[in-house]
Amino acid sequence: MVPVLGGETDILKVAQLMPGISQGGEGTTGLFVRGGTADQNLILLDEAVVYNTGHLFGFFSVFNPDAIRDMTIIKGGFPAQYGGRLSSVLDIRMKEGNKEKFHFKGGIGLLSSRLHVEGPIVRDKLSFSIAGRRTYIDQIFRTVGVKIPYYFYDINAKLNYKISDKDRIFFSSYFGDDVLKVNGESGGGDDADSTDTELFNFGFRLGNFTQTLRWNHLFNDRLFANFTALHTFFKYNINGAFVNNSLLIKSQIRDLGTKADFDYFVRPGTHLKFGGGVVWHGFRPNVVATEGQITEFLSSQKGTQLNSQEMSVYGGADHEISTRLKVNVGLRLSGTTVKNAFYPGVEPRLSGRYTLTENSSLKAGYSRMYQYMHRVSSSTVALPTDLWYPVTSQVRPQNADQLAIGYHQFIPGIKLGITVETYYKRMRNLIEYREGANLVLNDEFEDELVTGSGDSYGFEFLFRRKRGRLTGWVGYTLSWARRDFADLNYGKPYWAKYDRRHDVSVVGIFEITPRISFSGVFIYQSGRRFTAQLAQYFMPNASLTGVDIIPIYSDRNAIKMPSTHRLDLNMVFKSKPLNKKGEPRRFKTEWHLGAYNVYNRASPYRINIVAEGAGYKYQTPGLFGFLPFFAYNFEF
Repeated sequence: MVPVLGGETDILKVAQLMPGISQGGEGTTGLFVRGGTADQNLILLDEAVVYNTGHLFGFFSVFNPDAIRDMTIIKGGFPAQYGGRLSSVLDIRMKEGNKEKFHFKGGIGLLSSRLHVEGPIVRDKLSFSIAGRRTYIDQIFRTVGVKIPYYFYDINAKLNYKISDKDRIFFSSYFGDDVLKVNGESGGGDDADSTDTELFNFGFRLGNFTQTLRWNHLFNDRLFANFTALHTFFKYNINGAFVNNSLLIKSQIRDLGTKADFDYFVRPGTHLKFGGGVVWHGFRPNVVATEGQITEFLSSQKGTQLNSQEMSVYGGADHEISTRLKVNVGLRLSGTTVKNAFYPGVEPRLSGRYTLTENSSLKAGYSRMYQYMHRVSSSTVALPTDLWYPVTSQVRPQNADQLAIGYHQFIPGIKLGITVETYYKRMRNLIEYREGANLVLNDEFEDELVTGSGDSYGFEFLFRRKRGRLTGWVGYTLSWARRDFADLNYGKPYWAKYDRRHDVSVVGIFEITPRISFSGVFIYQSGRRFTAQLAQYFMPNASLTGVDIIPIYSDRNAIKMPSTHRLDLNMVFKSKPLNKKGEPRRFKTEWHLGAYNVYNRASPYRINIVAEGAGYKYQTPGLFGFLPFFAYNFEF
């Protein structure tokens, strides 16, 4: 139970509270893991890649908690079956549907409602799971005459068909969108009867669509396989119109893939995994359609269709060398083809755990990872967009080596687990945009990018208590993340944008009674880095008719924004577990009451330079202040 807006347990918010994982800040989506960037995380929903993970500028994740069965997080020591990203894996699985009886679960909150239904279509043969969620910010404010034309929604669905004792078919799908539609008027003059009115509208639509078809086959009691077909579609549309002018900007990426994964149990203590797959990527960035006078300076363009094929084969083994030592060794061979060129990657994997005593152990892992696509964003336009591109002859595949070592100790007397980890990661062929580059509405993106390297290292501490009336954890990360680009910062190394020296998360859950519990989350992070204007001077212009203002900047990312911290609180009131007859109550309810950002400290999400007389000053506006919430959850 973690207090988040609306009383929902958001799995991505929970992940961000673990050491080594953080959100970039308010107004951003995605995860930043061990010095990596948001595009370096492999986020899978029933094995299909999810490209956009956030709603409402990252305030909600796209994962409806009622539809999710479980989640696996991997930050290092990656098994060989995972690849395609440098920093982490989040393997999320949807519920498969109850084959015995119908089950309903949902909630009504201040900003959104959700409902999940599962049950048998044919008992013990065919079951379903379907969930929906929608915000109604637009509807609530409409009742009081205020227009906030924004909403998002998610739909999850899954079918589970048992063909025989040896064969099962699974089909799952997800569809979600963020939608903004603004319609208004401009002009009108001082005369109320004036007809000089100019209509305008603006909107965007941002969303994911995934589908997975999986056949699970049991060959014998030692060998089984999963054969999977995958489809992912991510797109955004931005449109606007003013008088007789209109503009549409859109971008999209589509994945079609197939894979086969085998599990072979050689003997007790030895488990082999092997398989392979192919994914076809279709990129269509920077599609522009214009009409009216706007065509004089911005013409329509169809956008370049970019295609690539990514393939991989892998093999790995979990082996119990002794009762104390277990190892996982694997090798992944991967590559991509783009414009008849082939870029290969060899990815060795090795990890192990050594049990020292009944309550303590050591672990270590080494991984090499390759990533065959890049995400870039505009340096001049602030839009809620992601532009994905394949590798090219100028923009090569990213790759990273990571080594991590950890120690775990459990103290039975106080039911406390302590985990300490240290890591080092070296990254190559990273990309950044040139100073002043524009990557939106620009098909010649390669000329606007520069490549370099980076490294990150740090220490992670986790103190966790899972049993008793008081549970929760304290996580602390001490980390460094640097970048080294020959064409940036005069060739000198510099700190990464999301280099945060200190990151603290405190989660506490106290059971007051079996029916009433109280929880709180406290977060502290060092400020995000940026390149600051340190001073400015005035110089006569070339025609000697005025002066030009010449800014003087710091080194790249040399200045920190203010540190951020926040406290969230939540109270839960549960219904009685037994009815009047002393039998378990079938209809269960919960009331959630709480607040996000209790002491109203808005975290800065951007830097504004504001003129002040002959000088200037910085402003750091926040996005979300104090937000109370309530939710009514039910289950039967």
